[in-house]
Amino acid sequence: MNTTIHTLTIQRYANNGYGIGFLHNKAVFVPYCAIGDILAVEIINNTKTYSFARIVDIINPSPIRIQPRCPAFACCGGCDFLHIPYEEELSLKKNLFVNTLQKIGGLPMQSIPIIDIIASQRFAYRSHATFQSNGTDIGFFKKYSHAIQPLPQTGCLLVHNDINRAIVIGKKNPGAIRIAVDHYNKIGSDPNDVITEIEQGIVYKRNPQLFFQANRFLRGKMLSIVNELSDNATRFLDVGCGVGFFSLYMSKRMEGTGIDSNTLSITFAKKNSSINTIPCNFYATTIENYRPSANLTDCVIIDPPRQGISRKGRKTIIAMNPATIVYISCNPVTFARDIRSFIDSNYRLQKLFMIDMFPCTHHTEVIGLMKKS
Repeated sequence: MNTTIHTLTIQRYANNGYGIGFLHNKAVFVPYCAIGDILAVEIINNTKTYSFARIVDIINPSPIRIQPRCPAFACCGGCDFLHIPYEEELSLKKNLFVNTLQKIGGLPMQSIPIIDIIASQRFAYRSHATFQSNGTDIGFFKKYSHAIQPLPQTGCLLVHNDINRAIVIGKKNPGAIRIAVDHYNKIGSDPNDVITEIEQGIVYKRNPQLFFQANRFLRGKMLSIVNELSDNATRFLDVGCGVGFFSLYMSKRMEGTGIDSNTLSITFAKKNSSINTIPCNFYATTIENYRPSANLTDCVIIDPPRQGISRKGRKTIIAMNPATIVYISCNPVTFARDIRSFIDSNYRLQKLFMIDMFPCTHHTEVIGLMKKS
């Protein structure tokens, strides 16, 4: 069967690491491209309103293109932006964030605060990662596939060098391999392992399977930003507290409570409270099941998973009537959706940070400060 090849010029970026061009006034989404690329593409998924395509050839490369440093780029599903300079990556992420706030959050441009961009090293930043094994090869899934792209001999550019050394010589049993390196360069991958993180003088014991901020260069900065944004508060509630990352840092200067649906995370949070001799209340529950009357607070810190806070959860927070809401999110789309609820309940978005916790990928972390009007 003959394949139809189209010529496409990339005009702008979209979420999820795609570039956008147009054929017959229909948007075509293409991965691994740059603004200004003139491409030969093949349509791989076609709908009435948009299409997805793959690059067959780069007819005329964008002037911003650079040579990717990883030989597996565009085969491995891990990275999206190794082919453009880091400054361009940060710029496109900021522009996409602003666009999301306008389209999803319904915020007019004049009401969006200046976005402070926080970034650090582009490579070797991940202190933990989940690899895939088929019993022979170890690597990451190819984009939108369960086929494994083997790691290059030098390992993955994004992870700590000790992880690369450990995973290349490590086990090859089929399945997912969750592996972490801690503050003392100890490798942990077994579900029974306990590793130690230290940030801003606080010791965090945790299991490698539990959530913890992955960027070892920027998570300390996150603590400082959240602490600064809640400067005038006297009592906090930390929603999605994990092993006590924000809660313990905040509890050095005010009373507070951390809640999380993961009971093992709460077990470690309580241990970390004891280890650091920092008093803090921790409960295994969800914000949907939390009783506002049980904890009068003037600051709510929100650090949810990618799906954000449910409508019921948002209503619970609004019913608590805190003076300050600090929202940390790894998904600008659900962040924009959720803050719309708070803005409609007389909160005003005062400050915004974009923290590039995941360089070379389309993911980013954002922090917003909302104050009761």
